[in-house]
Amino acid sequence: MNLTVDPTSPLPLYYQIREQLRARILSGELKPGDALPGEEEICAQTGVSRMTARQALSQLVSEGLVTRQRGRGTFVSAPKVKLPGIQGLGMGYSELLQQVGASTETRLLQQELTVAGPDTAAALKLRPGEAIVRLIRLRLVGRERMALETSHLPAHFVPGLERLDLNGLSLRRVLEEEYGLSLAYAIDELEISTAGPYEASLLQISEGVPVALVHSINYLTDDTPLLLNHIVHRGDRFRAILRRSHSS
Repeated sequence: MNLTVDPTSPLPLYYQIREQLRARILSGELKPGDALPGEEEICAQTGVSRMTARQALSQLVSEGLVTRQRGRGTFVSAPKVKLPGIQGLGMGYSELLQQVGASTETRLLQQELTVAGPDTAAALKLRPGEAIVRLIRLRLVGRERMALETSHLPAHFVPGLERLDLNGLSLRRVLEEEYGLSLAYAIDELEISTAGPYEASLLQISEGVPVALVHSINYLTDDTPLLLNHIVHRGDRFRAILRRSHSS
């Protein structure tokens, strides 16, 4: 693979290298799993410093186009999962990914009866200290960890939920079939942040990698809040597609 830079160009050297590699990835010339040239090879071809080569590769990592494997090198990532709209980030995870044809897996990390803190109680219109069921689930696409989801439900609506075997089950389906509860709508809030130590460890990403945080309150038809979700999506592995209409 030949890489070149123009020292007389106003474009930074790392940017020139990054764009050449980026173009080859997006065009399909470099395919998922293909190795990129290492820092030493980039330096030898272009005459740039190792810091410049590292900066070019690091930006591709931040974009999610490539991944680093310790002791092996840098490799082209699989294409990002495309989500059907920002509003889809807070909907039922399995249902959402089925829309884009992705195979999913859910790992239940925690399932317990606990008490609501002030923020959770306010969101679910409970008194602080009232009983809630908390579920923490890790969401995977294929074998790759994609999102961490924490769910809270008022315990009086779902007696015994903390004891049910939820592995492999859709929570929405359990609510409908076991408790006769049907979610009518949700209000989602989206913000961009970076992964802290906890999220980074569970999602197997580096601290500081961009993440999309979705805070979702799901309501029954009578406007009673039933389900509070906090979802941390890997920003390097998702892309949301928006469709907008233009008013006349």
